[in-house]
Amino acid sequence: MSAQNRKVGRPKDPELEARRHTEILDAATKVFAADGYADADVQVVADSLGVGKGTIYRYFPTKQELFLSAVDRGLDSLSAEMEAVIENRTLDPIEKIRRAFQVYLSFFHARPELTELFIQERVAFRGRHTPRYFATKGSFQARDEAFLKELIAMGRVRDVPPEQLLTAIGDLLYGTVLSNHLSGRVSDPTHQANAMLDVLFHGILTDAERKSNRKKSRPS
Repeated sequence: MSAQNRKVGRPKDPELEARRHTEILDAATKVFAADGYADADVQVVADSLGVGKGTIYRYFPTKQELFLSAVDRGLDSLSAEMEAVIENRTLDPIEKIRRAFQVYLSFFHARPELTELFIQERVAFRGRHTPRYFATKGSFQARDEAFLKELIAMGRVRDVPPEQLLTAIGDLLYGTVLSNHLSGRVSDPTHQANAMLDVLFHGILTDAERKSNRKKSRPS
């Protein structure tokens, strides 16, 4: 058969491809969260969508790639929501911190399966690579440090090393998400964020106790 007479395959539909890609990741996220990476079966993902397993592998050649793509998709969504707060020039800088806490906790409150995937990644790929969550977080380190340095220069935040502040804030947020998930605690994310910020912004010591503590910490 000549090249001229050979049938031409149906052209790809970009919208269909994008929609199928999203559907697969949605289904895979649920299966991995429910069954765990080791026990999850790609066939279950395919069955939930009513497609053949080959369709899944056409988009994601391996189970590992499917899992990590689900993790990356979740992190991309989180980053986008956090970016919208940080880059909002109409917000007062301190209000940005408040909104960022609320958005972060609300994000995981609505998507508990992603917390499960982050935990599984650490177990399944231990020692093979830096967990995606921390690799993504590190990419914003310079920007976030610059933001805190600006607040320190404005006299609105105590003169504490920005990297120290970021570590404390990051551990507080991530630790809260893990505690919520592992304990099964159900909390209103806005209320929880405000409670955390009350302690973060105002501390636990009274003014008199802070003054006394500063005197004790001064070198004699």
